[in-house]
Amino acid sequence: MILPPNHLALKGSLRPPVMAIGDSMFNGVRSLTIHDELAAVSPVQQFAEAVGLPLARPVYPRVVLFDLEEMAREGITSLFTLQSSVMKNAKAWLSAKPKAKPLFHDNIACAGADWSDLFDRRGGDARAEALAAHAQLQASNNFELGAAARLWFSINDAFLLDPNGGTAFAETAQLSQLDQVASRLPERLLINIGSNEGLFRFGMLGAYDNTDLDFATCAGAREIVRQARRLGQFLAAHVRNDLKFVYFNTLIRPRAVPNLAPYQDQDFMANATRKALAGKYYSEYSTKVALRAPITPKAMKAYDQVIKTANDEAVKAIAAELAGTPIKLVPVDLYTAIEQHDSKHHGDSRAIEVKKAGKLVKRITNLPFASSVLKFQGGIAGLDNMHPSAIGYAAIANEMVRAYNAAEGASAAFIDLPAMYRKDSLLKSPPKSWEPLNSLVSTLVPFFM
Repeated sequence: MILPPNHLALKGSLRPPVMAIGDSMFNGVRSLTIHDELAAVSPVQQFAEAVGLPLARPVYPRVVLFDLEEMAREGITSLFTLQSSVMKNAKAWLSAKPKAKPLFHDNIACAGADWSDLFDRRGGDARAEALAAHAQLQASNNFELGAAARLWFSINDAFLLDPNGGTAFAETAQLSQLDQVASRLPERLLINIGSNEGLFRFGMLGAYDNTDLDFATCAGAREIVRQARRLGQFLAAHVRNDLKFVYFNTLIRPRAVPNLAPYQDQDFMANATRKALAGKYYSEYSTKVALRAPITPKAMKAYDQVIKTANDEAVKAIAAELAGTPIKLVPVDLYTAIEQHDSKHHGDSRAIEVKKAGKLVKRITNLPFASSVLKFQGGIAGLDNMHPSAIGYAAIANEMVRAYNAAEGASAAFIDLPAMYRKDSLLKSPPKSWEPLNSLVSTLVPFFM
């Protein structure tokens, strides 16, 4: 990797105690939506507040393109209405005068990022992509969802990676996530990456083939390990004498994803049915948002094992590259941790109960999201059944706190999961007619994967 020619001018600039890189799970995305309320409850922000580390998070001036949750409340179900909102919002983003401050964000995890993006995707490139996608949409007679998705990702990436639009230091537009780490030399680096190498497509679309069900032939899983080794090499070469801790989140167990559940809801929603399952696999799974795609228990078991192996091998690969450095690798085992919240396979004893004056308000589970005047279910994730709610992100942050306490001999308190309900607008005010919007979400989802 070739760093910008004036790289040393920023060496150690505003050196932070912690930085975070990765994908949408660290960005704070919920329901295919990102805005300031969501960035404020990302797992990175919750972790930093819990352990008492200062962190300059990205402060969003407006939502990026659309707020799917607000659309669900208002009952907007047409692409025509969505198109008008998107174009107006994009113009605001692209015409806004860049600010000279902040020069950097401490959390620069970008929604949609895969492993290679950590090394290669830069803010200046993202802004150029946004301008091109916006021009394409303006020139088209139809609402091109592919261009809209590129616009969403590129506007968000440009804002995160280069908040001043290159005006304060043109060099910042040339830095990827890892280039910024090498420039700023944080003491701790938080990493959450890898879902976009196959897990999100499996969980959201039920998309896989037989080669994906064996680690030896799964291209995505093997790419995770290859890139993990590359990450270790980069850190050893560029920050070996400055970085103290690398906190590396593993991928969750696929079967725990809320979007994967038996096709017939009534067959498994009852607590007694799920409790009787006692952790075994269902006889069949299906995606719940987007077009229904069946997944056999054999395939689910196999892919669970593929992800577990990818996690284990990625940790080994990073550790091997850092073995000769002072940097300490701290794995955060989300694959195992999700089990304590897997109500889908164990029943409501693993639900998170929100109470007021001793009375049950909501039971938060990893069942597929559903809401109506008469019922509410799910809540670990948002409307897309993939990206967590504030409570779901708090559960991730708690595992990071647990790893932090063990690695650094600290005694930071864990986040009260039910208390996070008060900071989650979706859970406090879920749409009363979510199901009719499912067709619109199903149309959008393939383009945002």
